[in-house]
Amino acid sequence: NVDEPEKYSTYFLKIGSMKFKHKVIPGDTIIVRSDLIEPIRRGIVVMYCQAFVGEKLVAEGEMTAQVVKNK
Repeated sequence: NVDEPEKYSTYFLKIGSMKFKHKVIPGDTIIVRSDLIEPIRRGIVVMYCQAFVGEKLVAEGEMTAQVVKNK
């Protein structure tokens, strides 16, 4: 967990083994749920992510991201 997450930005670096299950169209709101696979090291984190539009799972897979404190 990151203390005060509103003070940080997340930048996706790599998307691996992602499976896209349904079409997403402009105007859809995508909610991404992420679980840590590896702990944060030097701001880099590996996560298993699931993307939802409403209750429908539209994508899932592994992502690598960098967490950076906002200036």
